Amino acid sequence: MDLRRLDLNLLVVFDAVLGERSVSRAADRLALTQPAVSHALARLRQACGDDIVVRQGRAMVPTPKALALQHEVRAILVRAQRVFAMSSSFDPVRSTRHFQIGCSDHAAVAILEPVLGRILATAPQVRMQLTHVGRTHAADMIRSGALDLALGVFNSADDAVAVKTLSEVPYVCVARSAHPAFKRGLTLERYLAAEHLQVLVQSGSFGVIDQTIGRMGHERNIRLVAAHFEAAVRLLQSTDLILTVPRDLVARHKDVPLGMQDVPFALEPFRHQIAMSRSVTDDPGASWLIDMLSGEQQPAPSHA
Repeated sequence: MDLRRLDLNLLVVFDAVLGERSVSRAADRLALTQPAVSHALARLRQACGDDIVVRQGRAMVPTPKALALQHEVRAILVRAQRVFAMSSSFDPVRSTRHFQIGCSDHAAVAILEPVLGRILATAPQVRMQLTHVGRTHAADMIRSGALDLALGVFNSADDAVAVKTLSEVPYVCVARSAHPAFKRGLTLERYLAAEHLQVLVQSGSFGVIDQTIGRMGHERNIRLVAAHFEAAVRLLQSTDLILTVPRDLVARHKDVPLGMQDVPFALEPFRHQIAMSRSVTDDPGASWLIDMLSGEQQPAPSHA
């Protein structure tokens, strides 16, 4: 493909059509007419040698090739947006920037929810997209430019990614209120003898809980692994599984009849953190969003 003959604005149309699954909604999102988007889609099909989207009933469904290209196109647009953002000031009132944020469901509620109303009111045209990612994938996506920042627990920084800690929350053990081990008091012996539900936002990773137990020479009996914190709490009610999670997650589920006890061994607290590129100071928009998420009194990014 000769890039000199390709209008790179077509990538914006590609991103909008795949995101909206509709030519008319993509046109509304881009403030274009529907015929203009249809014409751009025809040019995209010709350039890619692919249908991009096909109609199935009333829905527009992306082709396998389009889905394979979607992440790369989004990363290109984010990087281009960042290049131009770095050369200008950021006015939240007028900005139409589309922020890409990686996070777990727990981080979205714990970090974003308390300030979301203020963000939307302060920046009425800014859009945000949340992507469910774990710590390693999030860091890789920040390095590539696919994410502006990530919310979650990252613990360590590196040469490319800085980490800012917002708060620390102790872990607790939760289970159905009639759990036998909770009735007798949760000791380390009973904890290790029990069956566990583990939350792993990113499969294949090894969290602080099992690292700590491993250093003690023990291993948990993990019967179920879930990718989402909120679902994990709900899954406890009909089983004798024990879930070890940050205390603030449990506080949001007072409607679920759960028992809660302290973790029966020393465990580092859960850290609510923001991960960002070390070049974030060159990006006024991302810096603004981080300030909104963290507040002025929070510690500066770690450079450890």
